Amino acid sequence: MASLIVRNAAKGIAVALVAGLAGCGGFNGIESAEYDANYTHPISVETDVATLNVGVVAGQPGLAPSERSAIEGFAAAYRQRGHGPLTISTPSGSPNAGAAAVALSDVRDILAENGVTSLAYTPYRASGADNGAPLILSYKQYVAKPTACGDWSVNYAYDPSNRLAPNHGCATQNNLAAMVADPADLVGPKAMTPADAGRRNTVLEKYRAGEATATQRSEQDSGAVSEVQQ
Repeated sequence: MASLIVRNAAKGIAVALVAGLAGCGGFNGIESAEYDANYTHPISVETDVATLNVGVVAGQPGLAPSERSAIEGFAAAYRQRGHGPLTISTPSGSPNAGAAAVALSDVRDILAENGVTSLAYTPYRASGADNGAPLILSYKQYVAKPTACGDWSVNYAYDPSNRLAPNHGCATQNNLAAMVADPADLVGPKAMTPADAGRRNTVLEKYRAGEATATQRSEQDSGAVSEVQQ
């Protein structure tokens, strides 16, 4: 009889421990929702389209230096934040349609020089009276939009609940949204690049031959402390 009572007591203690741990798990979930800035001040990521109009004048040979500079800057922004191909839209039906076709070749060359080779082409209908219908460069990008700060509804002089202020973490989230290089990284990680098969084979061959596999360093790469007297 005594052993039965002991076993029942042990079971009761185990049930209480399990219930206590479950209660802690629920509290942690609520705690994350109330105190984690990712939940209280989330950053939404939306898609947007970046565009650049490249002016084309009929009879003008080539692109102006300012247009070339603008295209180079646009290409740099595409390499950093662009997703999918960069689209070039050419005017159709405008008096400068022929000049736009010639300028298209220059634009393509400038983009290639700046590392942009993933291109798509599409025409658009321009006005027959528009002598300056532009070439339109565009690409898809992601934009991070944080929540607005400035909720001062809590009385800091009297707060018996001792909870965090509504603004807690808001500035940090806004700074993160402004500083992130590519907001798409907030949605998911980038895909891994392929392994360096050539370097891998070199290391394996040296390992099998019993040779050192480390890359040889020059004196400039040794990292030795300078011997110059202080």
